[in-house]
Parts: sequence; C-alpha cells; structure tokens
Amino acid sequence: MTTAVPSDNRAILTYRISFTAGPDLDGTLDRLSGSDTADSSYYHGLPEPKGSVFAGQYRHTNDPEKQTVNLLANAILERLGCDDDHYLAEILAQVTGGSIALYSDKGPCHSCRALIRQFLKDYPMIASFVVTYRKKDGRGNAIRALEPAGGNLHGSYGYEDAVEANGLWCKVLR
Repeated sequence: MTTAVPSDNRAILTYRISFTAGPDLDGTLDRLSGSDTADSSYYHGLPEPKGSVFAGQYRHTNDPEKQTVNLLANAILERLGCDDDHYLAEILAQVTGGSIALYSDKGPCHSCRALIRQFLKDYPMIASFVVTYRKKDGRGNAIRALEPAGGNLHGSYGYEDAVEANGLWCKVLR
C-alpha cells in the first residue's frame, strides 16, 4: 500500500512558548499541502538524495509540516524582535521553555523530519515536541508507523518507532 497523493496532507501545530520577559506565545497553525509558502522559509529540509529520480531537488517545499514549523520559528523571531540570523543566537536565551504538538495526516517525510531536528537543535529549551499522525487513511485502511512514500518520492512518512496513542501514531521527540 502507498500513501495518498502528496497534496492531501494537513498539519496542525499547537504551541506555547515561554520567554524571560513578557507573555507566552501560544496558538495554532493549520496548513494544507500546496499552501503558499512565501512567509515560511527559515528551514529548508533536505533535498532528494543522490540516486533518486529528483536528486538534489527540494520536493517538500509545500509540505505542511515544513510550513508550520517555519511559521512558528518566524513567530518566535518576531516576538523576540529579531530580523537578523547573526543576532539570533544571542537572543534565543530569552526563550525559556515551551511545548509543541504537531498533528499530521501522513506523518513527516524524511525532509520534514530533518527540519524538525534542526528546529529542536536551534531551540533546545523547548521541553516537549510531540508528533502524531493517522493510523488509517480516508478509506479506513491501516497505515504503518513508517509508511513508504511511493511513486517517485524518496523515503517514507512517519517514524519507525512511533507508538499507538489514542488511535493515532505518536512520536515524542522531547
């Protein structure tokens, strides 16, 4: 079984980020594959690997997981008043904690998993980052924790070591 076409993926990211001063930043970001990405470009994910049909291309620009994580990073930087990457390292200490829950229909692909790892590396003070995704497709067919991408896409969706929680696959990253 292969997953549905890439354009039918939805990601919902719910977050609460704490700072040394001022109010918490909290909210929900909801994106669909193919949404405009003009405001979401801090993290790029990974290009397709050598030997794949689309080697070197960034095929995951419109993935909603990528978009929501980028939009959250943008919101944090705006809250901190940062518009310069060189200044970023100095002001990240103002982020004192937080929790993030990312729901995705398919689970993140190889590129989005790398993007999430980079985000967590940049924001080590985030205490909780939980990814959940569906165990069944729209027709009720089972989806494995790590589902092959299918078609000309490289890799897979989800996490091999995800566990079942409340009828969904769940991976706790922190």
